[in-house]
Amino acid sequence: MFFETNLAPNAPRHARGEKLSISAASKRATITGAKAYFTGKVKVAMLFAPQGPRTFSGASVSFEPGARSAWHSHPAGQTLVVTAGAGWVQMQGQPRRDLKPGDVVWTPPGVRHWHGATDSSAMTHLALQGAVDGKAVNWFEHVSDAQYAARQARASR
Repeated sequence: MFFETNLAPNAPRHARGEKLSISAASKRATITGAKAYFTGKVKVAMLFAPQGPRTFSGASVSFEPGARSAWHSHPAGQTLVVTAGAGWVQMQGQPRRDLKPGDVVWTPPGVRHWHGATDSSAMTHLALQGAVDGKAVNWFEHVSDAQYAARQARASR
């Protein structure tokens, strides 16, 4: 018996004149994560921005041991894909969760959270997020050393 599966029923049958686009790794800049938004040594490589029908952006973010983001939220949510090392992620008021390569994290829209490396291992993840009214992230206060070390932390208001 033969089954046919159409995985993209609404996809156009032609590319409408658009061309394949390749962004060479050698042409992308890596920047140091801003101290206003990160604690410790963090490198951010912007992979792509919203363009045309693509409504989300992507970056590769590398954290040295002990480095982490500040508390933040995303108006359209965020997906993280851990590619190397060991890390932690934590939603406000919830236990800190361990991360390892291959783990995929979905943080719903508007949820305050932080993520970063463990205290003894570096971590790299891909970060994918959409934007609402042109804004992809809302930043809050830094994660304190005590919050970072605790299994359950509460963000200050």
